[in-house]
Order: sequence, then C-alpha cells, then structure tokens
Amino acid sequence: MVMAAMPGTATADPPSLWQAVAARGEVAAKTKRKRAQTRSPAKAATAGETAAGKVLSRKELLAADPEALERIGRHIIIGYHSIADVKALVERKAIAGIFVTDHNVRRRKAEDIRAEMDALQEIRRSQGLPPLIISADQEGGSVSRLTPPLKRQSSLARVIRKLPPEGDMKAAVEEYARLQAAELNRVGVNLNFSPVVDLMIDPKRRSDGQTQLRHRALSSDPNIVRDVSGWYCDTLATAGVYCTIKHFPGLGRVSLDTHRSAGEIRSAIVELNGADWIPFRDLMSRPHVVTMLGHVRLAEIDKAVPASFSEPVVTGLMRTNWQHEGLLITDDFSMGAVMEWPQGVGGAAVKALNAGVDLVLVSFSEKHLNAVMTALLAADAKGEIDADKRAASIKRLSAYPFPSAPAMELPVPKATSTATDADATP
Repeated sequence: MVMAAMPGTATADPPSLWQAVAARGEVAAKTKRKRAQTRSPAKAATAGETAAGKVLSRKELLAADPEALERIGRHIIIGYHSIADVKALVERKAIAGIFVTDHNVRRRKAEDIRAEMDALQEIRRSQGLPPLIISADQEGGSVSRLTPPLKRQSSLARVIRKLPPEGDMKAAVEEYARLQAAELNRVGVNLNFSPVVDLMIDPKRRSDGQTQLRHRALSSDPNIVRDVSGWYCDTLATAGVYCTIKHFPGLGRVSLDTHRSAGEIRSAIVELNGADWIPFRDLMSRPHVVTMLGHVRLAEIDKAVPASFSEPVVTGLMRTNWQHEGLLITDDFSMGAVMEWPQGVGGAAVKALNAGVDLVLVSFSEKHLNAVMTALLAADAKGEIDADKRAASIKRLSAYPFPSAPAMELPVPKATSTATDADATP
C-alpha cells in the first residue's frame, strides 16, 4: 500500500526509465554542443538555444504574441508533471495536446485523471478549438504506462502468438482492442501510441536497449502485421480512440536504441518496399490512423538527418512520391537521437515542420519545451517556417478532428472502502 504524503509535504515522482535515458542523453548532447561552440563560436550561436541567454523562460513564452503562440502550438504535444503548467499552455492555445504517462497516473484514480482531462477539454471548447489531443503509450505488456489505474493487458504480440492454430485471430484482436479502448476512455485518451508495426527481424541478435522490439513486434510477416494492426486500429476508432502506427521507416533492421542515439537503415528501398513498409503503406491513409516517425536515418535517401525531421524522407518520399496526406507525428524529441543534433531540439523542431511533419512530441517538457518553442517562435517571426508546408499541415489537422472521449458514468467508491486503483491487482 502506498502511504499518503503528510499535508504540506512536497513529493516528487521519480522519472520514468524513458526520462532517465533522455536525461543521460541530454548531458552527452550538451557536452558535444559545448565542444562545438568552443571550436566555432559563430557557428554555435546560430543554434539559438545553445547560446547562453537565448532560450526564453516559460513566463516569457506565455507572454509572447498570442497569434504566433497559437500558430506554433498547433504542432506541439507535450509530456508534463504539473497540470497547472499544462492549463496555462492550453489557455494560451500554445499546445495541440498532451502525453499522459506513468508519473501522471501513479497512485491516482482513473476518475480523477479523467476529471483533469475533461477540464482541459472544456477550455478548448470555450475557445472554439478542436479537442485537445490526449495521447498515451499503452501498448500492453511491458509498455503499459497507464497501468495502474488502467487494467493490465498482455502485449498484442503475446496475444496473437499464444493463439491456438484453430483460433480466430481477428476476433481475438478485436476483443483485445475493445477492452483497451474502454480503459483508455476511462482517462480521456483519444490517441494511443500503438500498434508497433516494425517487423520482427533477427530477434536473437538484437541489442536495442530500451526499445526491446523483440518483445513488442507482432511478426516477421508483413501481411500478418498489417492485418492485426488494421483490426486493432479499426476497433479502437469505433470507441473514439485513434491509433498510431510506429516507427517509420521501421526499427526492425536497427540494432541501436534510438532513446540514446540515431540508428541507420542501410537496406535498399526496393527491399523495404517489399517487406517493412507494407504495413505502413497499407494502413497510414486510413482516416483514424496517425503515423509516428522514428529517429532513424534512411541511408539511401538521407544519410545525415533522422527520418523524424528529414525533408527528403517526409516531403520527398512520403508527401510527394507516396502522396500521403495523413498525419505524421515524431517520436519523442526528448530522446538522445534528437538531443545530439548540432542545433538541438529547437533546431530539429523547425526542421520537422519544414519537412512536412504535423506534430512534434516533447515528452520532457520541463527540460526541452522552452527550447523548442523559442526556436519555433524565432523561425516564425523571421518567416523561416515554410508557408506552404504550414498551410498543408493545418489542412491535414483540420481533417483529423480528434474526438473528445465520450461521457462516462464512472464508478463511485463505497464510503466504507479504503481501496484505491493503485491497491488493486492489475
């Protein structure tokens, strides 16, 4: 049982493993940028947030031009610790959504979390804006950031692997997705960062650290991955939850952990088209499917820049060659693969929007949001954000109205009961 804090005592949740890795990556990135600045101060100063005194404080950001804040805010999703900080940003129309994860729900009841989400959505309604994007990373299995208070489920990969030969795979997947959607509705989530559609390639030789793809990938067969993911996404959509297929261009051939550094795919495009990209291309244009871009360099197209902010990959391959008009969201910009970028997370965010990305995810907002927003505001003021790309992105976002979670009659605990969701066995 978790002991309650004494009145007036401040408690701090320990960071998740994800954030701990990000913090270590940030230290390495700062060292790298400091060395670069020593070698070439003029070049380093162009990085904006790396030059001393250039990053705006949160107070200064909130006092920035309201129209500019709203323009850049349409493209930012943040993780958080303080709901008061989130409320201030929502009131200023400075973000498009939030990422709810383990430290936001630990030792809390689902109805209390849902009440906070509903209050934020009410602010959006009063502003005449579309619903806030409330996202989560609730794959099931080891990646179950909202459990507890949400019920624990096995990973989708485990469900289909344990199915008997005569079992109905479609029925099993749909049942799984219905339960997960109902649970996500309990806390107001309308975008889930699932399913993983990266292929299971050579699992015994993987050393991908926290990525742990050998436990999360559905299959080595792209057709099975496509079918299972399609049933899952369609079922979530019926309950008002959009899915996210991840992590394009695929992590199946990447042995590095992109939480720490950018990986690279050296395989030929023709090979990727015939295998890894089948689930992505068959699912990404469905109206309730969002595609997440990984921090992986696609060697044949862009050897220098990760796909998450590469113009040749996003504009050239996806938007132009494939004529893809669905939503693209980056993987977390608080990961080492982005923080090692010479222009930092802010410069990477500017490149992402100019590449044709719609949403930038910044999970560690206390550390990185100010740098991201400072860089985007500066680029906006200088006219350095491509007007055509911005207009196309706004059109896409308008075509994807994220639903507000349906009103629910949440159970009221009995007066005689002292149990909490955190006490229950998941």
